[in-house]
Parts: sequence; structure tokens; C-alpha cells
Amino acid sequence: MAAITGLLALIFSCGLDVFIYLHPVTYRDFVPSPDPLFNYFSFLTSDSRNHNDAADYFKGFEIYYRIYNNSGTAATDRSQINQYNEDNPYLAYNYIINTKNYRRLLTSERTSTPLITGATTNRQVTVRLVPYVDEVPSMYVDTTYLGVPRRNVDDGIYSDAAIFDFEEINDGDSDVSWSTWNDTNNKQLYVQAYVLAYGYDESYKQLYSELFYLGFITLEE
Repeated sequence: MAAITGLLALIFSCGLDVFIYLHPVTYRDFVPSPDPLFNYFSFLTSDSRNHNDAADYFKGFEIYYRIYNNSGTAATDRSQINQYNEDNPYLAYNYIINTKNYRRLLTSERTSTPLITGATTNRQVTVRLVPYVDEVPSMYVDTTYLGVPRRNVDDGIYSDAAIFDFEEINDGDSDVSWSTWNDTNNKQLYVQAYVLAYGYDESYKQLYSELFYLGFITLEE
């Protein structure tokens, strides 16, 4: 069990230790479902606590994702990430990007850091990667449109071509973990994601909260 909720950063100022905590997201509406109606990410930000406790350092939130063609591989990574996050909350960000190769989510309207800028009150975030009836791929923070979600396959460079479409995702892509298919007659891809609070200290060293698992979105062939 994590000893302290949030990220702890140590700054030496006038000989005194100043501790900075970034509180993670703690609530999601549901675990995304293969049912197209609920095949999206939705969570509540932790703006209020971060603004109250670390207003000078808290900047917003980032979402990191990875695509899998085998649900068992996704589950194994999820188990390992969640355990590492519990045991080493202050190092979980490095683990997810350097060991598990998760990529920062981009959108057509927001490619700079952070993806979701901080506020004083909590907000509802909705990320839909695939269309459903009259709903198109989009990202909203409450009612504010943050654009069309895009994959990060070229080191943070936004591309309209990098879409979350089954036919555009291939073995060898930098944001994909590829193994055997679960069912060659019914191929599916799984976009697994985590969200973190983000900020930086007085020397502009980046700070991240511990991870919060958002679930995975299913992409159909």
C-alpha cells in the first residue's frame, strides 16, 4: 500500500524541507465497456485538492496510453503497473514511460504540456476515441472541447494521420504492444490508459502524481 497519496517532491529552501504533494485522480464514472455506448474514458479531476495544497506547483493533468492486440498482454502490464504504482508511487511515472513505453495522449486542439490545464474546481473529462452513432472522436473537459484525440507515434509531434482506427494500427508502431491475437476470427485492439496530475517545482523540475487507471477502450476490426 502506498505510504502517502500523491507525489512527494523535496525542495530545500532556507534550510527547510518543503514537501509538495500532487493528488492523483481518484474517481472514474465506470470501466469502459466493449458496448459502443460506454466505450470511452470518463473521470473526475482532482483540481480542488491540488489547487488548495499546491497552487504554485500544480499545472494540470496528463493521460498516457498504450495499444495492445491481446487482452492478456494488456492485463499483465496493467497488473505490473498497478503493483509498481502501489509500491513506488513517486517513481510510477518513470516506470510507465520508460519500462512499459506508454505514450502521452495528444489532441488536435492541445499538444502542449499539460494536456488538461489545471483549474480551481474539479471537472469531468470525457475521451471518446471511436465514433458512436452521432458522436465523433473527441475530448471534453466539462463542456470545453479539447479536440480530436490523436496517437503519439512520433515523439510528441501531432499528426492528423495518427488516428485511433483499427486499420491504421500496426505491429511495430511505437505505441503498440503486439503479440498473438486473442481470436483471429474476431480481432480487437485495446487502448489502455492512465491519468496523472502534473506540475513542476521552483526549479522547473517536472512533478507527477501517482497513476490512476482509466480502463481500456476496445477498437473493432
